[in-house]
Amino acid sequence: MRNLIISSALILLTGTTIAQQVPFSSQYYSNPFVTNPAFTGNHERVNAFLTHRSQWTGLSGAPQTSYLTLDGPIEAKNIGLGLNLYSDVTDITSRVGAFANYSYKLKINDDNNLFIGLAIGAINNKIDFSKAVVRDTDDPFLFTESQSKTAFSADFGLGYTFKKLEVGFCAPQILGNTMKYKMTDNGSSYYTFARHYQGSVKYVFDVVKEKEITVYPLIMVRYATGSVFQYDVNVVADWKKMGWFGITYHSNYAVAISGGLRYKNIAVGYAYDLGIGKVKKFTGATSEFLLSYTFGGGTKTEEVAKVEEPNNAIVDEAIAKLKAKSDTSEVEIQRLKDELAKLKSGEGASAIPKNVENLTENLMRTGSSGDFVDDNGMSIGAGFYVVIGSFSSKDNATKFKDANIIKGYNNTQIVQNHKTKVYYVFVNKFDKQTDAESEQLKFKAEYPDVWLQKLE
Repeated sequence: MRNLIISSALILLTGTTIAQQVPFSSQYYSNPFVTNPAFTGNHERVNAFLTHRSQWTGLSGAPQTSYLTLDGPIEAKNIGLGLNLYSDVTDITSRVGAFANYSYKLKINDDNNLFIGLAIGAINNKIDFSKAVVRDTDDPFLFTESQSKTAFSADFGLGYTFKKLEVGFCAPQILGNTMKYKMTDNGSSYYTFARHYQGSVKYVFDVVKEKEITVYPLIMVRYATGSVFQYDVNVVADWKKMGWFGITYHSNYAVAISGGLRYKNIAVGYAYDLGIGKVKKFTGATSEFLLSYTFGGGTKTEEVAKVEEPNNAIVDEAIAKLKAKSDTSEVEIQRLKDELAKLKSGEGASAIPKNVENLTENLMRTGSSGDFVDDNGMSIGAGFYVVIGSFSSKDNATKFKDANIIKGYNNTQIVQNHKTKVYYVFVNKFDKQTDAESEQLKFKAEYPDVWLQKLE
């Protein structure tokens, strides 16, 4: 095996890249920006990760890879910033890289987002043939002293999200820089940073939405000039409050089993690779450790307070209320006007309420169920919906919904009128109007503007 590693290094020096140069991992799904700069800062808060991978334990010169990363969002500007430091040592070769990451989120609409990312930095590449075991010590490709060279490098990435779907593309080492080394015969040999190409597809399924328990498949493909095509198939179950469990198939190499635990702002993860196929005879055990810390973030009580009184949400709801009035059909509007006119003219005087001016505000709005869809874009049924808020922004509607679920209103959901693009947050839905009116009264004290939306 040692001879194989040395032979590969020699071929790399002659200018032909045949091996994967980008460090390998089994838990990249926990820290996606290490594989694609477009996903830098895609979490809500600042995250720090420390990862160490010990590959083929027991074999002399086996790969040892360590990462230290830091990334977070600047939400007001749709920007993500990050720092990535890594060390990758394999036998007589070692690499140390330092990169600054930048991403920009281009919001197409509430469901579609495009991410553009760039990582710029430098890589120091060291080769030490004094550690090599060779037969021909006069080989001109060998040099007695270690040589260390540094070159600039860059990674470019794109990402796209549509609801629960996430697609990514990345080109690591896109500059393709070359390092020059001196040989014993005064000649030169070269080490080239080969361009790599990576793609990923991920889709998140909600298992228990209220508890933020999800399952997602993630497929990753890789290719570099002169290297074989590689792919990973991941299946990960994630409980945001507690931890995660994952299974990864690395093509023609191994099956990795991984898992982790979360406690407050700290997370600890571990992965173990089980060799498969012909490679299994030559490889030892592979372990990968992960430690992460999330900066910021308060208790749930603090989060609820923040959700209930954001200025932009207040303005947004006021705008949405005006739009919501257009949901009522023209026939219904005319009916309400006629009824109000009769009451003011004295007809049906026994039914005149004390506050006539507020009559239309207290009346139920009606509409067609065909104009509405649920949070997943599916059509909804007819009935009476007890609505406590309306928003033009899905983000604000989601925060308001989550705040009410935390309060204990577990049936709170979101529907959207796809014609007016207004999102409605309702606490319950009933088949009978009397049941809906009873529920409406329960929320009057907390939400004075609570109203009924009748869908036919």
